[in-house]
Amino acid sequence: MVNILSLVRRIFNSISFMTFCIALGFGILAIVLVITSPSLLNDYPQLAISDKDSVKFILTFTIGGIFTLTIFSYTMVMDVLNRSISNYSPRLIPLILKEKHHQIILGVTSGTIIYCMIMAAFVSGKSSDQFPSVAAPLAILMGIFNILLFIYFIHSVSQSIHVNYVLRKSFSNTKNAIYHIKNLPFEMTSEEKSKDFWEQYVSMTQCGYLNKIRIEKLIGISEEHDIQIKLLKKMGSFILENQPVIAVSRQINESIEQKIKRCISIDRGEPIDVIEVGLKHMVEVGVKASSPAINDPGTSLMSIDYLTQLFLLRKELPEFNTLKSDKGGVLKMDMVSYHKLAETCFLEMETYMKDDPVLKMKIFESKGIIGL
Repeated sequence: MVNILSLVRRIFNSISFMTFCIALGFGILAIVLVITSPSLLNDYPQLAISDKDSVKFILTFTIGGIFTLTIFSYTMVMDVLNRSISNYSPRLIPLILKEKHHQIILGVTSGTIIYCMIMAAFVSGKSSDQFPSVAAPLAILMGIFNILLFIYFIHSVSQSIHVNYVLRKSFSNTKNAIYHIKNLPFEMTSEEKSKDFWEQYVSMTQCGYLNKIRIEKLIGISEEHDIQIKLLKKMGSFILENQPVIAVSRQINESIEQKIKRCISIDRGEPIDVIEVGLKHMVEVGVKASSPAINDPGTSLMSIDYLTQLFLLRKELPEFNTLKSDKGGVLKMDMVSYHKLAETCFLEMETYMKDDPVLKMKIFESKGIIGL
């Protein structure tokens, strides 16, 4: 059951899910028009196209034109990904691919092709004496809309190549992760670590990175069943198969265990929504830009500036290892301390940027700002 839920969650969060749904919607629209053959243009006969050869020509022309635009769009996306891998960090690629407007554009272009192919197959049939008069005008409107989307797509992709856009996207993603923890409606306390006795451990059957946990849901389970829950691994850690991830303060039945497992997200890819991983990505971009192969100190300076702002936001989070609700729910989870995280990130940058006096001075200034 958990594996099925994990698969459903992975499909739902896939970068191709929205594209597939939009394309499927266009296909369903074509099938509905074929089956029902609605007379939507009876009041506007000048817009209706009922000549079979004309309809076939319009559909064929639209398919060829959209195919050309789609191929060019995919080529541009591949070029952006190649540039991003070469100049920034390959682990930033999911942030670019998660752009919703890119998925919508690719979904509309793919859906238009599917719509025209279904309509063309129906019109070409020997037994098709009647066909919806709205089929060809709708294909023309879709073609015009696709051209407008293609113009916007060129503008959007040309912007996404810029390093400032990529860094800003990574910054915003990490900033939102910090605010999500900061705005949790629970008491954050730092309790001394004691030799707590945990009655039962919950493990996952698949391996991967610990990307997300549903904190509110876990504390709700703790309140409902009067148990304390402890997250044994830090966010972003790699979880081995059948390795314990959760510990509970008393024995629980299979139903409660399944509820707890559904609150844990184990992903195959690197967890880009984890605060520590987002900070690490900023460091990687700065370090790679300062290398002799790239030789782009301006990008390194920009990454240090964004990193400084993120650490100022991270500093506002209290150091805690326990979350408590007003109704008695308890969730214990360890986070990487602020000073340890800052020291690790800036030490790595100092190691690779020590030969550049400007970057060296910038790192020194940033460390003073964040109180390191």
